[in-house]
Amino acid sequence: MNGPIETVRLILQPVEEAHRSDLITFLGTPEVMSVRKLGVLDRDAASAVVDEMIAHWREHGFGMYAVIEREGGAFLGECGLRYLEDGTVPEISYGLLTAGRGKGYAREASVATLAHGFGPLALPRIVAFARGDNVISRTLLESLGFSLVWERQKEGRTVVHYEALAPSVP
Repeated sequence: MNGPIETVRLILQPVEEAHRSDLITFLGTPEVMSVRKLGVLDRDAASAVVDEMIAHWREHGFGMYAVIEREGGAFLGECGLRYLEDGTVPEISYGLLTAGRGKGYAREASVATLAHGFGPLALPRIVAFARGDNVISRTLLESLGFSLVWERQKEGRTVVHYEALAPSVP
């Protein structure tokens, strides 16, 4: 269950030490992180986030993936599931470098991640958060079957909370 997930165009590799350098660069890239809840991170803060990603896999048997393009092996970003701070509900999170955008990679990675979460992991519910002005992310979440739960103001901007329930099997 801890191995990679392969899609038509992507390999989702569980985050491990080998991904640290790419993820530190990714987490410090303004074009990526300026629309994400963590914001742009310096090297030390980004390294601490990578430590958390690796620890999450160790503790829970699932977590964030490094998104790798099958053709050529380029690091594109991250996608995966992680527990919120309270440890009760898993959240889907995704983000891609500019070179990976506009090609359907975020959707492809998210579909595979959700299939794994609702399938082998048997999670009953997955949530997602986005900035209210992140229309691309909101559109993706809604196309994946997520429903808007609430919109709130936080630190001067709108934050939205979505959820998706495991499909029921007849």
